[in-house]
Amino acid sequence: MTLAPLRLDDLTWADLMDAVRSRIAAESAGRWTLHAPVDPGMTLLELQAYLLEQQVFRLDRVPDAVTHAVLRLLGVPGPAPATAAVTVLQVIPERPGARLRVREGASFGREPGRGTDFFLDGDLDVLPVRVTGLSVRDADRTADLAAGRPVPLAGPHGEPSRVRLRLSVDGEGFPDGGTLSLLLVLERPAGPWGGVPVPDGWAAGANPDVPPPARLDWAYGPVGRPLRLPDRAVSDGTGGLRRSGLVRLRLPGTAAGDERELTLSTTAATFAAPPRLLRLVPHCVPARHAGRVRLSEGAGGPVVRQLADTPPLPGPVVLLPGDAAGRLVDVERFTLREADDAGTGRPRDWAAVPDLAFSGPLDRVFTVDRAAGALRFGDGLTGRVPRPDTSGTGEVLRAVYRLGGGPLGNGGADPAPGPGAPAVAPAALLAFPALAALTRPGPRRTAGGPVPPGDWVFTGDPSDVEPPGAPCTARALVAAEGGAEPESPAAARRRAAAALAVVTRAVTAADHEELALTTPGVALARAHALVGADPALPGRTAPGAVSVLVVPRVPRAPADVDAPDAVPLPVPDPGELAAVRARLAAARLLGARVYAVPPRYRAVRVRVTVPADPVPLVPGVPGRDAARRRLVGAALRRYLDPLVGGDEGTGWPFGKALRPSTLLRAAERALSAAGDRTPVRGVAVALDDGPYETCGDLPLRPGELPGPVAVLVCAAPGTGSAPREVTS
Repeated sequence: MTLAPLRLDDLTWADLMDAVRSRIAAESAGRWTLHAPVDPGMTLLELQAYLLEQQVFRLDRVPDAVTHAVLRLLGVPGPAPATAAVTVLQVIPERPGARLRVREGASFGREPGRGTDFFLDGDLDVLPVRVTGLSVRDADRTADLAAGRPVPLAGPHGEPSRVRLRLSVDGEGFPDGGTLSLLLVLERPAGPWGGVPVPDGWAAGANPDVPPPARLDWAYGPVGRPLRLPDRAVSDGTGGLRRSGLVRLRLPGTAAGDERELTLSTTAATFAAPPRLLRLVPHCVPARHAGRVRLSEGAGGPVVRQLADTPPLPGPVVLLPGDAAGRLVDVERFTLREADDAGTGRPRDWAAVPDLAFSGPLDRVFTVDRAAGALRFGDGLTGRVPRPDTSGTGEVLRAVYRLGGGPLGNGGADPAPGPGAPAVAPAALLAFPALAALTRPGPRRTAGGPVPPGDWVFTGDPSDVEPPGAPCTARALVAAEGGAEPESPAAARRRAAAALAVVTRAVTAADHEELALTTPGVALARAHALVGADPALPGRTAPGAVSVLVVPRVPRAPADVDAPDAVPLPVPDPGELAAVRARLAAARLLGARVYAVPPRYRAVRVRVTVPADPVPLVPGVPGRDAARRRLVGAALRRYLDPLVGGDEGTGWPFGKALRPSTLLRAAERALSAAGDRTPVRGVAVALDDGPYETCGDLPLRPGELPGPVAVLVCAAPGTGSAPREVTS
């Protein structure tokens, strides 16, 4: 049953008067007899009822300061400030083979003048380099990547891997060296998802604390003889190929016309599933829908004059320059020179807070008013009143703040052009100009032809580019996300109500599982807590110990079943286990011991008996037996799969017994779905090297999952002779 919302201000003035009028006779012992409005006593009661109605009305109108106080008491972050959308831009010089250096803060816009400019998060070197080939483990995968097919960058769990990129240096080269920025977009595994998505490396929510699944070594040099780059020359935003991200490589000087090789290798990869590359694009940099403004003023500056000329009244307000109204995102720094007791001016740092109600009279704090583009200071009791020192010369105020933000910057990546577009190549082919030409009708462009221009216009100052004023464009390669207006107190209250249901302490077995699945920075599909299990004491009950089995998320699309890099039995990498273990250790009860361990698999053999088809009429053409064996084998392996198995399709339950009758039904459902009416005569199950069981259940140990699963199809001919075993 749904309860009606609680309302505290449901008493009106008439209700209060009726209640007090009904008590007059009893409270006055019958001496007050005139209850008409002409009685002065009734006038006083009406006035009191009016004031009380105003007080009751305020019960449901909680001030923002009280909301902030309650959120702080509950340990929930207060109302979130405005945020700016983030995307990744590829900068393209208009002159082929040109080298550019674009400084941090340079702006690009798809629609100049509409307030949608994005500003680069860092410096970018656009080197005259083209990627002309890609090979993985000595197999050429250039065409696969250009066609949009995922390219596995590593082998199965624990095997070494080597990725080679062939580079061509154009123009004048870069004899003084340069930084090559590569965008690596990795495929996110499709299938069951139990935790929270792993943010990309350029997003604000990316967790850098998760240990990488492999140590990556980068090398650069002549083809066949690359030299390893030092660690200080590599900045890996992919977390060891755990997520999509940007990789920045400081390369040595290279002359024009040279062919170079860039290699990525690892000696012992521990990926739960081989990372699969979707796109590889050079010359990329994150960009935000917010520009950084640096303000420095002396005694005569406009902001300093606002503070100095304001009468000594509480709560001064300072308007920031730069058309900040409605665009102020945050204030990174605000330093004001103030006079101390000795009369000497000293710079003091002020900090932004969500509310002034919890500040003391000496705290140098302020609040950010996005709508007005202003800073609001305290009144001397809750927050200090700013008093700049304007007596001397030099800098009085230094501030750094950002303008922009909001949902206006959110939007998709630049769309891939249609087949008839002659001047633009799909984003996946930008790294391969030679292959991009093959996808367009008309004359083919040579490998050294011009790179197509982007859809974003350079809107910054000419000095933001070196050489100054060099023409360039940009293209958005990923959707811009994350822009939002400041959160209202009402929305913060609703978020806090939902946050109270979030598990933060590991008390029950379900709490351990929930905390493991929501570990930031890792992709987990399932978790199962075994209370009293200690990995160092197998088969014994250990009081106070809890072992959490975690199953990582790996691809489970139909095309992945027979792929060479398929992962039938997912095992988490050491970095994932370390992240889960740290999260559980921080939330455990005092005296408890928690462990994060990989799942336990048990070898299973399934024997299915089906009638055999007659001998095919055409010699050399198989009958339906082969197709039936493949169908039944795939159906049973999927039914026992740790990620998509079981009756619910969410993975075979941990420790659930194997029952031949349920497997028989699964085989019959698969045949029926394919239009095959052949009855299944029997199913037998065996564990490890044990005997087959045709009727009784075969129990698994607590926490175990079936795997590997071997399915044997017995073709029983109609004559009743012995069946033929065929492994599927």
